[in-house]
Amino acid sequence: MTSRLEVIVGPMFSGKTERLIAKLHRAQYAKKRVRILKPAHDTRTQGYIASRAVMPDGTTQITDQLSAVMVHDEESFWKIVNLNKFDVLAIDEAQFFPLDTPMRDSLGWFGRAIRRLLRERRNTDLRIIVAGLDMDFAEEPFGPIPGLLAIADNVEKLTGVCMICGSDAGYISYRMISDDKQLVVGDIGEYQVRCRSCYEPPRKKP
Repeated sequence: MTSRLEVIVGPMFSGKTERLIAKLHRAQYAKKRVRILKPAHDTRTQGYIASRAVMPDGTTQITDQLSAVMVHDEESFWKIVNLNKFDVLAIDEAQFFPLDTPMRDSLGWFGRAIRRLLRERRNTDLRIIVAGLDMDFAEEPFGPIPGLLAIADNVEKLTGVCMICGSDAGYISYRMISDDKQLVVGDIGEYQVRCRSCYEPPRKKP
């Protein structure tokens, strides 16, 4: 019996949250105590995580959802974790937790907190499941996710359907709007899933 970390990664619209919710339903069926968190930076869904399907008209529709607690910073993370008893801790959209400025390591405060929690509860059956984007729109490592992949016990890397050629090889969230900031919350109107062949690197400003 030991604590363990699972990480689910992939581009937008690849089914990460759907996979996470499926794991949580299974844990609930097994009568495990589940606690779900998500970064407050993700303003698309406040107070819950949701899996969505892309409809024929290009819109998205929620197919399943679970209540979640919004995390603003490291202090609020530990307040939530220390006040609640749980067997499974799930965090969605974890790429939105920022790294240190200047950069201290590949984990940031969130990744270090997860590592600390795993160490502190190493003699328990604590299960932590983190879902998020492993790459940003420019093919760069995104937030604490790459660091968490390094310390994970299990990794699932999902792909989506390329919205240009239709191949089942979508690996990156291509940004269709002109904004070079890494943290830009968007949806199907601002991003597309693309395969490597159809992906176009963003143009660097002169």
